[in-house]
Amino acid sequence: MKMMPEQMQAKIEKLHTGLRVATLVLVALAIGLTPAQAYTFIYACKDHGKTHPLKVDDTKNILTWKGTDYKITENGCGKAGWRAEEDGVGFDFCTATQGVADFELNGSKITCDMKR
Repeated sequence: MKMMPEQMQAKIEKLHTGLRVATLVLVALAIGLTPAQAYTFIYACKDHGKTHPLKVDDTKNILTWKGTDYKITENGCGKAGWRAEEDGVGFDFCTATQGVADFELNGSKITCDMKR
């Protein structure tokens, strides 16, 4: 059986439509299965002339400073920032560009650089 050009064109268009739908379904599935981005950031922070590590775990929502774990919530200060609180003590940890950050705790300003 010989196909007419119109019939062949209709079959090709139907095939292309099916491929487009399949591609869209695959893209939607891939986007839906991609986990949200969460990170752990490590900083070297100077407090009274001494350097101490500071860790922000965006997955667990915890900031660790000098052995104390503070619960964090995003606060929008700086390029990225968190409000850290534990047992009535709190501070804003604010980041700037190129891995620089700072916060004030107990009247001392503490400056930090992200480790790379």
